[in-house]
Amino acid sequence: MKRMLLVFVATLALISLANAQIPAEKVAETEKMFELMGIDKQLKGGFEAMLPVVDQLAQQYQLTPDQKEEMKNIYRAWWDTDIDRKSMKEKMVKLYADTFTLEELKDLNKFYQSPIGKKFLEVSPVLMQEGARIGMDEASAKEANLLKRLTPFFEKIAK
Repeated sequence: MKRMLLVFVATLALISLANAQIPAEKVAETEKMFELMGIDKQLKGGFEAMLPVVDQLAQQYQLTPDQKEEMKNIYRAWWDTDIDRKSMKEKMVKLYADTFTLEELKDLNKFYQSPIGKKFLEVSPVLMQEGARIGMDEASAKEANLLKRLTPFFEKIAK
């Protein structure tokens, strides 16, 4: 969980490094793309993809089902109350506008309005969640290998 949060925070920090002005037309195309993408739903999907970490923590700490649900509700309250999604979207607009040309943004918008683009947007949150679950399952299965590799490192720096 700490690793996921660190990656999330580091990503947001990198996004905030660039503060150059973006042409209004690129901002408008990017905002249009986010509207087509249902960015709020996408962000929520990213958050929901983190919730299986709670299942792992619940198992590790032997929480009851009620305690596990309470912990999930704490995470949800954090997401709903503390995370500034408006600020995140502004930073993401800048990131996308800096990454894509105006023509590329227009092409992406055309794609997202097409039948396959709409299907892609519809299934993306589920794909994100399942992809995150697959990654976490694999990482969990190989956690002992990581600990084996880290142990000599920590032993060396502890000296």
